Amino acid sequence: MEGFNHVHAQKTEQHESGNGNTAMNSASSLHLDEARHKDEFQTYRRELENTRRHLTEMSDLLSRVIENAMEGILITDEQNIIQMVNPVFDKTTGYTSIESIGSTPALIKSGHHDQRFYADMWNTLNLLGQWQGEIWNRNKDGEIFLEWLKITAIRDAQQKVSHYVGMFSDVRSQESDLDRLHYLANHDVLTGLPNRRLFLDRLNTFLFQARREKHMLAVMFVDLDRFKLVNDSLGHKIGDGLLVAVSERMKNCLREGDTLARLGGDEFTAILPTLDHPGSAINVAQKILDCCTSPIYIEGRELHITASIGIGIFPNDGEDADSLLHKADMAMYRIKEAGRNGYFLNTSGVNT
Repeated sequence: MEGFNHVHAQKTEQHESGNGNTAMNSASSLHLDEARHKDEFQTYRRELENTRRHLTEMSDLLSRVIENAMEGILITDEQNIIQMVNPVFDKTTGYTSIESIGSTPALIKSGHHDQRFYADMWNTLNLLGQWQGEIWNRNKDGEIFLEWLKITAIRDAQQKVSHYVGMFSDVRSQESDLDRLHYLANHDVLTGLPNRRLFLDRLNTFLFQARREKHMLAVMFVDLDRFKLVNDSLGHKIGDGLLVAVSERMKNCLREGDTLARLGGDEFTAILPTLDHPGSAINVAQKILDCCTSPIYIEGRELHITASIGIGIFPNDGEDADSLLHKADMAMYRIKEAGRNGYFLNTSGVNT
């Protein structure tokens, strides 16, 4: 029995020892699982925070884009109830966001379009998801205005329409911008006179008329003498003021229907589209010289300027724009060489 008890005691001890190891291994494994889950949770939380931060940044960016857009923007829900408008919408329509939100776009309806117009618009929008075109609307003061409107249907994950986004621009402002661009493309910014582009366009038109009606036409090159000295000694501000003042005086010397242009720097050109005799061009040239004789006052400074003028006559000095301008340019340099402050007429060789 003693031996049996001894063996039994050994087995019991070994069994208990084995159970202890198993318990320790289980505890260790549990601890590792907890640590791993904790790390995974922290990683998930960081990713969630990053995603939330990114969505917030994108939402803020979208809001800034809408707020600063040059077009008017309104957003409605699927029932066409206005949910959001931007400052350009407020400014154009006169309705504040508080007045607009909760209403429908009928708030600015002008009454200029019939039901057929709106039915066609919605049919296109439902079919293609977009509609764009000109539409008359009415602002808060009752003024009717024409706008270019683009509407886009926004769909959710189930492809159901959740919102409509309308973007519009005032056609009047677009036309005004186009007029301004056209003006800048054809006029000198400083003096407001026609530039080289518009000058050549008018010259070719006047030459066509002169050929058809068989009458004379004159072109003048006018160069201000020693203008560079004024610019270099007194500065560009004084020089610019002098150019503006001289251009105003020269315009007053021309006849109605004549054209005065600035090609750049101190170079001006003039077109006298109808002449009975070359002497008529000489009379205009002398008026320009005379108008420069009296002092010009710029910012309290008394300035004196003279001009050299070259004259070319159609058809005697050329039958197209290039040859006529070349002759007038040569004539202007002839008077420069002769001492400035005068004119030279190619046709007769007259200079003074």
